[in-house]
Amino acid sequence: MQYYGQLIIGPAGSGKTSYCNILQEGSFKRNIEVVNLDPAVDFIPYKCAVDIRELICLSDVMEELGYGPNGGLVYCMEYLLQNWNWKQEQLNNIAQDDYVLFDCPGQIELYSHIDMMRKLTQFLVYSGFSISSVYLVDINFIEDDAKFLSGLLIALSASMTLELPAFTVLQSVTLFKTKRNQEIYKASQIQLINELVTNIGIGRLLYLDISDDESIDNLLGEIDYAIQFGDNLERDDKSYDHPEQQL
Repeated sequence: MQYYGQLIIGPAGSGKTSYCNILQEGSFKRNIEVVNLDPAVDFIPYKCAVDIRELICLSDVMEELGYGPNGGLVYCMEYLLQNWNWKQEQLNNIAQDDYVLFDCPGQIELYSHIDMMRKLTQFLVYSGFSISSVYLVDINFIEDDAKFLSGLLIALSASMTLELPAFTVLQSVTLFKTKRNQEIYKASQIQLINELVTNIGIGRLLYLDISDDESIDNLLGEIDYAIQFGDNLERDDKSYDHPEQQL
């Protein structure tokens, strides 16, 4: 059986959960299921097909084992990896024609320094998933060149670790259309980073206005092409050459 979906990653506060919720509510010509892989989350706005908190919860680990937040999260992800049968049973409840979003924790070390998420993606691929990684970056990061470039390089590192078709997405692009942000963008090195990411073939730098259905459709079209989802697999190259062309 073949399944399709996205691994939604990025730092805390980058909008991963909101992204999953909006896509599920809009459907976008597919039945979207969401899998929560964050054992620390308190509230989930979307309908959850699989929830790691049913297996293990960060607050319980911290209370019973005395771990701090970071160590506790690492323990939770290790525990998830060890429970192969639970993972497989949960995924068996997902229909073949469902499109699955995996809402991941925001601890960057899980993607850049530890191989837990890579092992998880290997399990998903082995289970029949064709997935891409989608690394969300808040567009406000561009107001600090060093912070923004650091975020993009972390995204690049995560993409290499996960060994999946990779997309780095600048989210909330409506904030990007002010004169100040355009000047910051043009003065920064983002265009060089975009060329680097594209040329070495491990990802693309895209943008997303989460309030605009057309913007979401364009992004999904790019991802669908990469994972070979759907009947129309022709990529519309005019949609995403460089983000600056859309300003």
